[in-house]
Amino acid sequence: METRMRGLKTSNGQLLVTARSLAAKTFRQADIPAIRRFAAAFAARAGMQATQLTDFALAVSEAAACATSHGPCTARLRLWTAGSRTLCEISGDGVLLGPGPGDAGPGDEVLRRWLLRQLCDYVDVESDTQGVTVRFSMTVV
Repeated sequence: METRMRGLKTSNGQLLVTARSLAAKTFRQADIPAIRRFAAAFAARAGMQATQLTDFALAVSEAAACATSHGPCTARLRLWTAGSRTLCEISGDGVLLGPGPGDAGPGDEVLRRWLLRQLCDYVDVESDTQGVTVRFSMTVV
């Protein structure tokens, strides 16, 4: 799905940019491989080349894991472009307050956040009792 929008802001207002296109999809943890492919296709249309596409798909995968790893939950992926940036927001109703099924523990979340910061220009992870939201962006080179 692609639409034209102006003045799109994330829920906390930190990424104040004018959006050119928007894609969104709802998913569960088992859908992460499909979400990764969906995001890679969006990023390719935004102009990312092969190496950067791999990094972007990995970042989406890790963010999706953050949003869905703690309990059965539904998450929402939003992708958009603004200027030379491709932005991603993943929100889920899973909570990062303790280890989830298959997780070794809180260290997994630390490693995911570290990896996101290595791959992306901007990273923000918020978690509370209502769920988790991961936002990041990459500049298309």
